[in-house]
Amino acid sequence: MELEEGAAWLESTGRERVVIRGNCSLGRSPKSAVVLESPKVSRRHAIINLQNVGEFWLIDLGSSNGTFLNKRRVHQPVRLCDMDQITVGDTAFTFRQPEEISTELRTTMAQQTIRETANIPVWLLVADIENFTPLSRSMVSDKLATLVGGWVSACKEIVEENHGEIDKYLGDGFLAYWHDDEKGAENISAGLQKLKQLQRNEPRFRLVLHHGLVSSGGMRSMGEESLIGKEIIFVFRMEKLAGSLGISLMASEPAKVKLEPLMKCDPAGSHALKGFEGEFQFFKC
Repeated sequence: MELEEGAAWLESTGRERVVIRGNCSLGRSPKSAVVLESPKVSRRHAIINLQNVGEFWLIDLGSSNGTFLNKRRVHQPVRLCDMDQITVGDTAFTFRQPEEISTELRTTMAQQTIRETANIPVWLLVADIENFTPLSRSMVSDKLATLVGGWVSACKEIVEENHGEIDKYLGDGFLAYWHDDEKGAENISAGLQKLKQLQRNEPRFRLVLHHGLVSSGGMRSMGEESLIGKEIIFVFRMEKLAGSLGISLMASEPAKVKLEPLMKCDPAGSHALKGFEGEFQFFKC
């Protein structure tokens, strides 16, 4: 089978090569892309997620026995490189991505993205574990892996069961989005209520919510369907601000206006964001 530039796959002795497109799930569940029938493997054990342009990230989903990368237990989402060794249960895989994406292909993909891009209104949600660096230093690796993996898995389940989707995993957090359709506000409100309940447990984490137009398009096989635009930058700047203000769930004014009938939000003041002109109203929900 001929593969495109920048393609990636998994190799394992006695198994067929598994080409990775989009998300690749590994686990005991028959719904997994890679089914591993072993008592050492959890039903939803781990995923490999394609994001940005040709980046593949390994995420453990709070598995009982852990996911190992080059013999070290994974305790947060980590980007994969060619020839990395992944171990799940008793099965070892070699991650292959022998060809880097060339500058020419990146340019082609960017041009195609511009042609195919559509500006769409979405809800943007960033979640980020608070004080992750000191937390990682205070816990042994196995406990940290279980804690963070379980958190990622619980958040992923809440987002997806409320019709959202995770766009990017970010080491100690993630970016999720909801399309602004007829039930968009209801779905995001229901998801936020469950995520707020999860905030009562460890690890402690922040949530920031924004609503705006983003661009989406391009070559999905290479991960170029990721959301792009200034509103993405805006929501990440919001996360930094929420951390400095000590707010566990902060919404922008556009998000608050659309969310207000379903969730109470109180003013958190006007603040400037780096790279954006003027000040913006924010709210604590």
